[in-house]
Amino acid sequence: MADRLPPGQRSIPSFVIYRILGQPRIDIKTWRLSITGLVENPVSLSYDELVNMMDKKITRDFHCVTGWTVEDVEWEGVSMKRLLEMARPRENVEWGYIKSADGYTTVVPYKDLASEDAMIVLKMNGEPLPEEHGFPARIFIPHLYGWKSAKWIVEIELMDKYVDGYWEALGYHERGYVWKDQRFKEI
Repeated sequence: MADRLPPGQRSIPSFVIYRILGQPRIDIKTWRLSITGLVENPVSLSYDELVNMMDKKITRDFHCVTGWTVEDVEWEGVSMKRLLEMARPRENVEWGYIKSADGYTTVVPYKDLASEDAMIVLKMNGEPLPEEHGFPARIFIPHLYGWKSAKWIVEIELMDKYVDGYWEALGYHERGYVWKDQRFKEI
């Protein structure tokens, strides 16, 4: 169904798996997700704590900046809005800098991070999140390209200034909004 796809995208049946910085090995007993930076209440949650907080299930397409889309993926986890409310961001927050266990980073505008569908994913298509898709947790923001939905996340640092993440430093767009075809920075 071409009219449901963003500009420049084509539907494929299954994900292409990227591990640009390698496959990290996570010790689930010590792994934590932290929300730090410009917050009143820094948050640090274990995997079990996140599982017990699961409150969101949506079915949305996943769009890769390289031009492919996997349609109708079921995502389940914790609402990003809920986690941000726990952290109580300061009024001057503009960006979320996301850090992964493999060293990958990306930056997301705060308005997108706090959007209704943004979430920390723990399950995919009814099963625990597979390791190659980011176990124990990944972020998912349906209206942004997939490089913003970092896998194996360990920290979300809220900031008032923009800082390039991995792909942004190589010319990828600051926001990456799929419906405006924001793949690369304007020169």
